[in-house]
Amino acid sequence: MSLNHFGRFPSKCSRPSHTVYYGHGMEKKVDPNSFVQTEMRRASMKLHTRDQSKEGEQKPSKPIPQWEMSPTAVLKFLVDTKLIHTTLDEIAGKAPELKEIYQASDGIRRIDGIERDIKNLMQNYPELELPEPGADALGYSQQLLTLAEESIPGFVCHYYNTHFANAAGGRMIGKFISDKISNGETLNLYKYDDGKKQLEDVRKTIDELANTWDKEDRSRCVEETPNAFKGASTVLQNLR
Repeated sequence: MSLNHFGRFPSKCSRPSHTVYYGHGMEKKVDPNSFVQTEMRRASMKLHTRDQSKEGEQKPSKPIPQWEMSPTAVLKFLVDTKLIHTTLDEIAGKAPELKEIYQASDGIRRIDGIERDIKNLMQNYPELELPEPGADALGYSQQLLTLAEESIPGFVCHYYNTHFANAAGGRMIGKFISDKISNGETLNLYKYDDGKKQLEDVRKTIDELANTWDKEDRSRCVEETPNAFKGASTVLQNLR
C-alpha cells in the first residue's frame, strides 16, 4: 500500500502495459502512465519485506502465525482500525479536492464491517470489555487530520496505502485471525464484493487527481510513504 509522485505522465500511448506483482498473490496489469502504479508503488516496495512481496526490499519480519491474536488483542486491533478508517473517511468526505476519490471509495469503506466484527467478537467472548482506542492510534489519527490541512497529496498517500494494505496483505492477517478466534469465519473487515475492481476504481481517481499536481505535490505524496507504513504499524502492533 503506497503512493509516489514525480514529474508529468507520458502520453497514453507511449508505452504498453506490463505485468508486475503487487504482493500477496495479487498479480496486476500495470499502466506505466499511472502515478499510483509507478512512483507510489516503487516507494512502497522499498518498505515491503521480502515475505510480503517478491519485490520487497526489507528483511522478512516476524511470521504472522507467531503473532498473538488473542480475543483481547483482536478487539484492540479492531477498535484502533475503526478509528483510523473513520478519520480517513471523514477527511475524504469533507475535502472538496477528494470528492471523486471519496465517491469511488464507496465499496471499500470498512466502518460498517468493523462494527459488526466488534459486536460479534464481544458476543462470542462476553468476558471482553470494549477498550478505548490506544494512544498510538489516537496519535496517528491526529497526524492524519493535521496532514490533511497541510497537504492533500500527503494525505492521499496514507489513504490509498491503508486501503490497499487492507485489501491485499490484510487478507493474510484476516485468515489467521479467523482460524484462531472466529472458527474460520472471515472478518467483515476483509470482505469485499469485488475488492480488486473497487480498489482499481479508487486508483484511477487518484491518478486523475495526481495529473493536476505539480512536482512538489507529487514529491510530498511519495515522501509520506514511510509515515503511512509507520501509521499502519500502530494498529497492527496490537496483534504482534
